[in-house]
Amino acid sequence: MNNSRSVLILLIIWAGFIQTGYGQYSQLQKRDSLVADYPYKFPILGSKAYERGFNIPYPAGGMFNYFVAKQDIDIREISLAFNDSESLDLTELLEFGTVNARATSVNVRPDLWVFPFFNVYGIFGKAWAQTEVELTYPVTLKAVSNLQGTSLGFGVTGAGGLGKYFFVVDGNWIWTMMSNFEAPVRSYTFSGRLGRAFKLGKNPDSNIAPWIGGMRIKMGGVTEGSILLNDIIPDETWARRDEIVTNYWNWYDNEATIAQKLIADKVLTPIVNKIDEADGSGVIKYRLRKEPKQKWNIIVGGQYQLNKHHQFRAEGGIIGNRKSLLLSYNYRFGF
Repeated sequence: MNNSRSVLILLIIWAGFIQTGYGQYSQLQKRDSLVADYPYKFPILGSKAYERGFNIPYPAGGMFNYFVAKQDIDIREISLAFNDSESLDLTELLEFGTVNARATSVNVRPDLWVFPFFNVYGIFGKAWAQTEVELTYPVTLKAVSNLQGTSLGFGVTGAGGLGKYFFVVDGNWIWTMMSNFEAPVRSYTFSGRLGRAFKLGKNPDSNIAPWIGGMRIKMGGVTEGSILLNDIIPDETWARRDEIVTNYWNWYDNEATIAQKLIADKVLTPIVNKIDEADGSGVIKYRLRKEPKQKWNIIVGGQYQLNKHHQFRAEGGIIGNRKSLLLSYNYRFGF
């Protein structure tokens, strides 16, 4: 046979063994028979797989997701300005303890199986984020930032399997425009999962599929924006303002070099004076280069498929610095 025909048959065979994403693997085997013709245009090669007895999923779907995560952040570079002062690089001056980020998002994800093994989808959602920053030098204080924004993105999923075992590889790119940020934050997520489907009862379309996998997240390195001083200073920091001010001036008078004082006088001293006066007015302008403290973590999860229309999913990041929880509902249909 010619090369093009060989490739086509290979794709059809692969399509027959495809896991349809996060636990939708068909319970049918080749010996089963399907009477009706495959009625949909997508996925491409879907009719060939259907003819060979594989109960592929409905091609289109809409998923609603709730996601919450917590992870530590490393600040690699930081520049600050206060009110109308010039922005100065404080990377060598400031030292940080724990920098912790918590994120919550809800989103919808329309998708289409283009091939039985290849899915494309869009992401549209709302996001909320809280970042806690612990400054340990030259003074010890805590700052908290609460932001919200909207997210847009897209992704692709590749899936395959043999028998009841399956694998899923997924990648997506998301741009989130947060309040007080000058530009969207870009993030890239790559994940892989390996699992097995278990048939439930006599319904060939009903199954449960647990899996285990790994996830890697990469965020856009530079974040720029501005925020009111009062919006990042929590009550516990205001309550400690006398201690903070005293420690700052002890550092300034006894430890700071002339070069450090020149920088501090333009940014840190005005901020400390505002804290001393219990005055939250003033705007901090910032530029940060940051990244997750740990890019990879282990995920475990599973999906319950009631039928070919309805799937329910839960997944948690339980091993690694990042802890996460995903809950979702997926409705699928043909057209």
